Amino acid sequence: MKKKLSDNLLKINQIRFVLIDSKKENAIDSKRNILEKLKNGSFNDINISIKTPNPQSDRRWGDYFYAVALKKSFEKKGFNVSIHEKEEWYNHENEDIVILLRGLTKYNLNYNSINIMWNISHPTEISRFEYEKYDIVFVASEKYAELLKKEVNTSVEPLLQCYDPDVFYPKENDDLKNNEVLFVGSTRHVFRDIIKDISNTNHDFSVFGPFWENFIDEKHIKGDFIPNDELNQYYSSCKILLNDHWEDMKELGFISNRLFDALGCGAFIISDKMSEVDALFEGNVVTYDGADDLNEKITYYLEHPNERNEKASKGREIVLNNHTFDQRVNEIIKYLKNLKI
Repeated sequence: MKKKLSDNLLKINQIRFVLIDSKKENAIDSKRNILEKLKNGSFNDINISIKTPNPQSDRRWGDYFYAVALKKSFEKKGFNVSIHEKEEWYNHENEDIVILLRGLTKYNLNYNSINIMWNISHPTEISRFEYEKYDIVFVASEKYAELLKKEVNTSVEPLLQCYDPDVFYPKENDDLKNNEVLFVGSTRHVFRDIIKDISNTNHDFSVFGPFWENFIDEKHIKGDFIPNDELNQYYSSCKILLNDHWEDMKELGFISNRLFDALGCGAFIISDKMSEVDALFEGNVVTYDGADDLNEKITYYLEHPNERNEKASKGREIVLNNHTFDQRVNEIIKYLKNLKI
């Protein structure tokens, strides 16, 4: 009886492994067919799904607007593109290429699709095992991409963040020029270092973002949200825009998306100290180290508008020539054409 039961279990396992192998083989064939279309330039036969971490009820997330810009650039090439927010990640078929904008939530992959992760934030939340499930991983940090290449067995390539020049371009608004020193961003329930630092200087400042009433005097809080299509007016109209990075992002070389957007608007920016920022923007984003240094640099650049304008102009030229969504889409297509399945 025991032998018969054992034989039956062995047969069941053999059948199961055959089915798994068959599924894997079918998935490989499916992916190779998609890549063949890509290499042949048959872009309008390819369906791309961009998965965003935001809930459908809240489209104020930067990830959502990032997806909108990415969609537009892929559509210029002829691809069929959909954006799927968190609740609808798994409600769709015929997804040839899936691009996950990885936030705080894992995605359960459909292995018949080409699966791409673009890791643009929170790198410490992602395990090596999760990275290895993807056909290709793009990392918004050259430093971290090089590290991952040595530690995982999937394709890893650096792909920095970028901006949409149709949305972020210079557009001054005289009514907004009273926001001389400006910060735009949520607290995320912590007292962010750059606001803590400027609070210890001699300078007035304006903040737009939620939950700041728990940390700073209400006189500095000018609003809790700026619509994405109006941000360029705020960035263009202030004299100094402040920027910072979360500690894990700074440590691993992830450059804030706000820098690309704001430079596209011709903003002059002071950001927290980060060697990657200094190198990428060739010193045209001013960085500081500590409240005293921030106080001195705000004072200096308020008194030297020509230097402010020169750095802002050079910074805008750098992002316009090198860091648009159209350019990133070209890079993604290039990497996919060379992908081995």
